[in-house]
Amino acid sequence: TVVALLGPTSTGGVPAGPEPDEDSGGTVRYCTFKAGTAAMILSQVTFTSATAAAKATTQELVSSRMEGDGTKIAAEPGLGDKAYWAYNAEGAEFVVLKGSVVLGIALGGQLPKPPVSYKQALRVAAAAALLKL
Repeated sequence: TVVALLGPTSTGGVPAGPEPDEDSGGTVRYCTFKAGTAAMILSQVTFTSATAAAKATTQELVSSRMEGDGTKIAAEPGLGDKAYWAYNAEGAEFVVLKGSVVLGIALGGQLPKPPVSYKQALRVAAAAALLKL
């Protein structure tokens, strides 16, 4: 999936965490993949309950993760328990709630195509990642 999104020069993932997530109150783990000046970040925030995760998974949370002007955020039906698609000129991201876990798949940096054009590929990656939770 990483090679399909970033190309064959992508590096292996660099994992981090677990550590407290100050923004949401959960515990976050993430892995960063790079290819030149482009990057993909996979994040998993785990909460003590599905209720706490659902309460934290809001449009405001997604907005706080997507820095940059002109960010567009929309609910994305049919993915997990709740999902959001967000993009701006610098990057794109799916944030997906499933049970007590919030999964984020973000792509950014200097990409060969506009970030919005990666929607379907990121959705497929999010769906595949959800199967591993």
